[in-house]
Amino acid sequence: MILDFNFWGAVVLLALGIWVLVIIPGYSAGWGFILATPVIVIMGLLIWFCVFRLRVLRRGTLTWFTGFTHDVERHRPLPDRYPILLYTEMSQGYNPHYYVRFDGKRFQVYRDMRAKFQAEHENTIYLTPNGKVIVNVIPT
Repeated sequence: MILDFNFWGAVVLLALGIWVLVIIPGYSAGWGFILATPVIVIMGLLIWFCVFRLRVLRRGTLTWFTGFTHDVERHRPLPDRYPILLYTEMSQGYNPHYYVRFDGKRFQVYRDMRAKFQAEHENTIYLTPNGKVIVNVIPT
């Protein structure tokens, strides 16, 4: 998701930063600017983060890809015989990492998104307008 907890947390921190800048006294004495500088830098980074997230959504509508999904689990992924291919790779600590490959691209998916895929069925994958983040998976 694009407008997730991180985005709304940044918005709340921005509001808190504005409130802090309003209550910092001593601008006329000069030391208020020294106290305000780190707050302004952090607010600038938060603004950049929020604008970046909103620009991803503003570029257009969601794109989607529909196809038959095959789950190879921990086996080596087959060549592109299936439109959507799910597979698992184990890290050195034997932690599973889940991936989905379709349309010539490979995406890492997390456990909750992996649970939405229904193997051996048709699934529709919704992507952000820039095609870099999977937003949702709906079995069709």
